[in-house]
Amino acid sequence: MNNNIFIHAKNGNREAIEFVIKTVEPFIFKQCRRMKLQEHDFEDLCQISYEAVIKAIPKLDEKHLDSAPSYLMKCIHNALKYEARRILAKPQDTSLESEDKDGITHAEKLVAKDNTESIFFRDENTSRVKEAFMTLTPEEKTVLSYFIQDPYGGIKRYSELYDTDYRKARYLKDKTLKKMKAYLEADKDDDFEF
Repeated sequence: MNNNIFIHAKNGNREAIEFVIKTVEPFIFKQCRRMKLQEHDFEDLCQISYEAVIKAIPKLDEKHLDSAPSYLMKCIHNALKYEARRILAKPQDTSLESEDKDGITHAEKLVAKDNTESIFFRDENTSRVKEAFMTLTPEEKTVLSYFIQDPYGGIKRYSELYDTDYRKARYLKDKTLKKMKAYLEADKDDDFEF
């Protein structure tokens, strides 16, 4: 673009100002299409951008006219960002009973993929199992941990590492599982008494 056009626009020549605006207009349209603000539509955002260009033209430095187009684009960008910050600084008051543009209340849109009841019972059951595990002796905890890690070879590995008879280790595992089962069943019966 010719630097003389910027000089004429800076001096107030209306045709030069319109020409400068026409040159940055594709950038304005691109930026305004990308933004979605509650109170403004596309034309409002374009108007804000045009105003930013008109305000920026008199501030052009004659020594740096080569970078004038990028300066104007930066001014447009900053003006749109400022408007977005201004709008977002005062959020709209909404409630769950207010409706969107399609007439659907916000409460109807709140749908959880997870079943809250199953999550509660899963967490409750996990805490009960932890409580039952804490009642075990250290030896029972160890044998049960080996069994949980590897149900098909964990007891054998436990008997080899702790140098105990395999049948004794298996008996300890069975006794520990019965103890936990009894604790969990007793705990369940206590919860449902009226």
